[in-house]
Amino acid sequence: MDSLKTIEGKVRAVLQENEDARNDDMVLYLALCNLYLKGAGAMPLAQILLNHKELGLPSFESVGRTRRKLQEKCPELLGSVRMQKVRAKGEKAYRRYAKES
Repeated sequence: MDSLKTIEGKVRAVLQENEDARNDDMVLYLALCNLYLKGAGAMPLAQILLNHKELGLPSFESVGRTRRKLQEKCPELLGSVRMQKVRAKGEKAYRRYAKES
């Protein structure tokens, strides 16, 4: 639980400072990796993905879930109107897919 609180604080800080991170989880994850580990942006992607626990990096899923939670609670951290529409459309499509399965 403490780990998730730490992630939430860092995700909030990145979202407040980086507008691009509000719109793109990959940009958010890269910024977060660089916060946790200096020079992470210069590492091969495979090394980060395969060794994120050993490197002390949060999982990509945890970061995405935390972003969604924060954006739901704090409208000032929402992405652009265009991205809000894209995400809403994607959510509707996923709900249809989930009901069909």
